[in-house]
Amino acid sequence: MPEIHIARLVAITELRNVPPDIRPFVEFRASVEERKLDEKEQVAILNIDTTTCYIPVFLKDPPRMAQLEAELDKQDAKLTSDSREVLAKHLRP
Repeated sequence: MPEIHIARLVAITELRNVPPDIRPFVEFRASVEERKLDEKEQVAILNIDTTTCYIPVFLKDPPRMAQLEAELDKQDAKLTSDSREVLAKHLRP
């Protein structure tokens, strides 16, 4: 059975405020989603504990919570309860 990793919300910010070391994760995600980046757009940044892996979640036309959790499941990751609570205010039910 694979190890379950913990995904924590580290920030909700405008794209222009995303640190340079996290920016490639945002650009990659935008490319996968065929999304044009807007520097004023809000993005949630998740970190997989004990790694330098970041998962950006775009909050313009946000995914459903179930979609995000399914994506994390594929990566053997689960949101912390406090991260889930905060994200629930920004994602579709």
